[in-house]
Amino acid sequence: MTRRLDELDALRGIALGMMLVSNFVSDLNFFGAMEVTGGSSWWWFSRLTAGLFVAVAGVAAFLASRKGDLRRALHRSLRLAGYAYAITLVTWLAIPQAFVRFGVLHLLALAGLVALSLRGREWLALPVGAACLLLPWLTLPGGEWLGLRGYDYTTVDYFPLNPWLGVFLLAYFAGSRAYANGRPRLSHEWPAALLWLGRHTLPIYLLHQPVIVGMLLLASAVSAGRLLP
Repeated sequence: MTRRLDELDALRGIALGMMLVSNFVSDLNFFGAMEVTGGSSWWWFSRLTAGLFVAVAGVAAFLASRKGDLRRALHRSLRLAGYAYAITLVTWLAIPQAFVRFGVLHLLALAGLVALSLRGREWLALPVGAACLLLPWLTLPGGEWLGLRGYDYTTVDYFPLNPWLGVFLLAYFAGSRAYANGRPRLSHEWPAALLWLGRHTLPIYLLHQPVIVGMLLLASAVSAGRLLP
């Protein structure tokens, strides 16, 4: 079992906090409470948030595979896939017009399997990641179930392979260079709350959207007078 790095947990906690804010704004946009247009500040904030979240996952994937058990890493990817398709099912039942086909957990589950195939050949993550990031061949009509489609359809969460698998793999490669010995790069006393967030990312991520959407639906019902005496 590899030792956790506080600096990575802190960065993951920051990324999670940013994602909570970003998803709240996205939900407000989806329900028509505000408008987020392409190229706006909130649009760029969501891209920055996603990039940080996926990049941290890429570095963590290298650290997990450096000395870890391959079976454990495979189990983690399969567990993420299970959560991902549970989200697909729940969103299909709740919001069939915009349900999740290939969200961030689908991406991370697939990326984890790709990372396993690169163990011992981490240098390959650089050209493969660059290709995923830059080349348009990863975008195909009707390929949203595999992350092979552009942002041209309605969904509440979508992380296509182009560019996000590229971001993951480039971060995986950077992690293999920055943390080749598995030791922290920074000597800093991180806030305990930030570390806690970084170490409980998955359950918080799984719970936050039902809470936010439930609050917005409740607020909508109250404003329409449906829950007033």
